[in-house]
Amino acid sequence: MNKTLLIIIAVIAVAGAAIGILYAMGLIWKSTTCRIDRDGTFFVVYYTVPPNETVFRHLLSSIQSYIASNTSGSLNITLSLCIKRFSELDSNTKSIFSSYKVFPIMGIYTSKDLSAAKASSQLFDVSGKYYIIKENVTLGIYSYLDYYGVPILKEPKVFIETLREPEVNVNETPVIGSLNAKYYLIIYEDAWCPYCAKFYSDSMPMIESLVNNNTFAIVLKSLIIHPGVENIHRNITALYIATKNSTAVFSIMKKIYSYVNAGLEPSPENVTLLIKNLTGLDSFNISLSVVDKVITSDIQESQRFGIFGTPGFVIWNRESGRGLVVVGYASASDILDIVRTYLG
Repeated sequence: MNKTLLIIIAVIAVAGAAIGILYAMGLIWKSTTCRIDRDGTFFVVYYTVPPNETVFRHLLSSIQSYIASNTSGSLNITLSLCIKRFSELDSNTKSIFSSYKVFPIMGIYTSKDLSAAKASSQLFDVSGKYYIIKENVTLGIYSYLDYYGVPILKEPKVFIETLREPEVNVNETPVIGSLNAKYYLIIYEDAWCPYCAKFYSDSMPMIESLVNNNTFAIVLKSLIIHPGVENIHRNITALYIATKNSTAVFSIMKKIYSYVNAGLEPSPENVTLLIKNLTGLDSFNISLSVVDKVITSDIQESQRFGIFGTPGFVIWNRESGRGLVVVGYASASDILDIVRTYLG
């Protein structure tokens, strides 16, 4: 985490109590007709899921304070909040945001030169009078708030919206269902994660029924959280690379999670035995470096979606090229409601 993000997080944390007070007093600004290209605007651009205005009013204050404190008070900016849907922007403004994959996008439109603020180059991408908060910083702020239970969006089950397509490489990644399914449910999981286990027992049966009718495909990826679980993921990844047997991997994960639901953490040796009993294989002619490269790629991809805990999900609409990120346990009905409401 870079120094700029740590500074902003510190500002957010210090001012944290204000968000509840403002909300209780009814002083939170409510969005009306506004323009993001008006001098002195803190803009929030969302794609489909409207943002939680309370949170962004709080962030506005935090960033104002950050700029003032990092210019020794010489640059005081009074900002107004403007929330806009991406589709409402004109074509020239859309082009400015065309490379951004994480929504909501946020930043400042101002005629003032913000470069005087310390570390501003680490905080903002600059396009004319648009000072757009960098994607990695945005994700860091959102992840910090989500960790403390502060929803970024009005749909609290959704973490962020993304236009970044998850990689689905069938040579490395198990896919259960048809690659032509409309929706991909990408699951970033840890074999010892109790909430992953709960998802498999409570939610997976309904999702599987949608796999069978080609509405969904399930994509399994590793996100190692628990120390000691690495070799389990290595064995499962090696199994898939060697056999390309998604069904076997899926069956093994179900069995592992049945143990976790019973309060047990299966050892790497237990999983090796599971694999042998199911497939007849107890070793694979796959190098450790190849296996670790796949697992590392999964982890890095999860972080690009702001997923730092398990289970994490990207629900991807393959036809429209957009997705929603969910962090933490979700019921099947949660996922289907989200899809119906926001992904079409």
